[in-house]
Amino acid sequence: MYGTGSAGVDRGGRATTMNGGAEVKSMRWLTAGLAVCLGVLLLAGATLSGAATAPLSVLRVGADPDYRPTSWTEKSGKMVGSDVDFATSLASHLGVRLHYEGVAWDGIIPALLSHKIDAITAMVITDKRKDVVAFSRPYAFQTITTVVRANSPAGFDPGKAELSKLKVGVMVSTAAAQALATMPGVRPVSYNTVADEYNDLILGRLDVVAIESVNAGYTTKTVFPGKLRVTNQDLTGQPSYTAVALRKDDAQLRGAIDAAIGRMMKDGSLAQINHKWYGNVKMIPAQ
Repeated sequence: MYGTGSAGVDRGGRATTMNGGAEVKSMRWLTAGLAVCLGVLLLAGATLSGAATAPLSVLRVGADPDYRPTSWTEKSGKMVGSDVDFATSLASHLGVRLHYEGVAWDGIIPALLSHKIDAITAMVITDKRKDVVAFSRPYAFQTITTVVRANSPAGFDPGKAELSKLKVGVMVSTAAAQALATMPGVRPVSYNTVADEYNDLILGRLDVVAIESVNAGYTTKTVFPGKLRVTNQDLTGQPSYTAVALRKDDAQLRGAIDAAIGRMMKDGSLAQINHKWYGNVKMIPAQ
């Protein structure tokens, strides 16, 4: 306890005398100093959490207005789709508001480079695009996979080695059709629409359909629920990756988005979005 003129001992063992008023004043300065330090630590903590690292208050995202199931415009004018959900969650993890708008796909990169938008949240990474824009860490991948009837025998998950012995359907002018063309002994039946090949599969005219995994997940979940299932077999071993496209000079924003995507992977929000739109298709890259 301290009082007016109270005696004490310093670290060298020498007797000291402390004036009570001076001590109270010193304690006030100490308390004020601790409060300042605490404020600095709280600010630093907010920055490290990622909420304060994005160099903007509104994330302006551009997307194709007519590309199901990624993004499309309803009759009401509202845009919906898996990318809308992803961008909404991304903005939330960044701690900023979201402005999401439709942009013609052939003009979407020019819109980004001219600062009309800040990001394209669903773009497949290619070497050609890397010459023009920067990409975040990938948050989804797509493969060429197979779809079978839901009532097929357990363990019937045909991959590349089995296709030459089966009746295979594929849609013309697709990445899946290109992949099958390189496989010896595989003679697929070609279709003009996904619906036609799936209907023949359900009717037993085909054993399996080869298709891009994202399309497979969406159509089997929304159009043919309970009738078809995705095997998650990878027919090519060459997946394509989706990421957020940004301007090359937006390094701080890219870092914030990379961190936010990492948190979305860890807290399950990304998996929840994927399951809503694509069922049980494997889409999230290894962290």
